[in-house]
Amino acid sequence: MFLSINTNAEVLQLPVPPSEYNVPSPWGTEQVDGLQQSLLLIGLEGLQSVDIKSFFPIRDYPFLQNRSMWGMEYVNTIKRWRKMRIPIRLVIVDSQGVQSLNMAVAITNFEHGVGRSGDIDYTLQMIEFPFVSTARS
Repeated sequence: MFLSINTNAEVLQLPVPPSEYNVPSPWGTEQVDGLQQSLLLIGLEGLQSVDIKSFFPIRDYPFLQNRSMWGMEYVNTIKRWRKMRIPIRLVIVDSQGVQSLNMAVAITNFEHGVGRSGDIDYTLQMIEFPFVSTARS
C-alpha cells in the first residue's frame, strides 16, 4: 500500500498494510412516492472512500514492508502533505503484485496515538478526489 504526491515526487510505502479494507462505491438514488406507486430515480455515481487502520512501528519487525521511516516520521509526513492541500495518490497492490486500486484521494481524517507496544496506531479516512476536466468537446 502506497501513498504519494506530485506524480511520485514523494512516495510513502506503509510499513504494515492493513489486513483488510473496504472501498464503498455509492450511487446517488432518490425514492419518490407518487399517488399510485413509489419510484426510484437513479442519480450520479458518488465518490469512493477508503478507511484503513494499522500502525507505524517504532522498532523493527520481520513483517515490515518498509523500513525507511519510524513512528512519528510517518505521522509528520502525512501531516505535511495534508497542509499542502493537494491530492494524494493511493495505490494498493495485492500479495501477488497486482494493482487493485489506484486513485487520487484527500485525507478527510487522520487519527493517531501511541498503542500499548509503543508503536503509533493510526486510522486514515480518505475520499476520492475527482479531477475536473477543463477540456472542451
